[in-house]
Amino acid sequence: MQPEEQAVVLANVAERAERYDDMAAYMKERVSKGGALSTEERDLFSAAYKGTLSTRRLAVRVASSVEQQEAAEGRTANASLAAGYRSKVEAELHEVCAEVTQLLVHSLLPQAENGEPKAFYLKMQGDYFRYMAEFMTGEARQKAADEARIAYTAATEEASIHLLTTHPVRLGLALNFSVFQHEVLGDTFAAVDTALAALKDAASSLEGMPEESVRDATLTMQLLQENLSLWVPEN
Repeated sequence: MQPEEQAVVLANVAERAERYDDMAAYMKERVSKGGALSTEERDLFSAAYKGTLSTRRLAVRVASSVEQQEAAEGRTANASLAAGYRSKVEAELHEVCAEVTQLLVHSLLPQAENGEPKAFYLKMQGDYFRYMAEFMTGEARQKAADEARIAYTAATEEASIHLLTTHPVRLGLALNFSVFQHEVLGDTFAAVDTALAALKDAASSLEGMPEESVRDATLTMQLLQENLSLWVPEN
């Protein structure tokens, strides 16, 4: 068995064991061996870093909540400790996001074929710069937001040329891009436009699709609709 094959097998084992840091390390090793990732490997790469990031994003939210609660109740020493812990986890978040974006920019995107692979990686690049923008401040936040916007825009262009309107990558991209526009850029009008356009385009193409594909598309479309129901009253 080749080293890259071993890395993928171990990544699968780590995923089943819910050891996402290990899974990410194995997929990073797979990327380092070179060559385009298969669809399965792409999904493993995405799931690995999503898993390792999700626990840290939750930890930041919890620590921030504790920090605010302790401060509100006058326990400044406790609030300071919670703030220090939050900063520690945020540093880990930044490290993970930086690692992913570096792998995308220097290893995966340069050899990605047009269509699904390229759109997938550009979307992922946008996602991880968005995650960075969520907890950064000042110029660093603006820089991360700019990088996310550029990646999402490029992904949207790639998807509009090569992917069906009901393709899961294209719909997932519209969902995440619109969330970024609303939450990070504070541009609700753009977020609504992005979500509405994706819904309209996909709805017109559902007829005649295989049942499984319709089900997958409908799930993402429901999320888009749920977001719209929250955003539209703000206009």
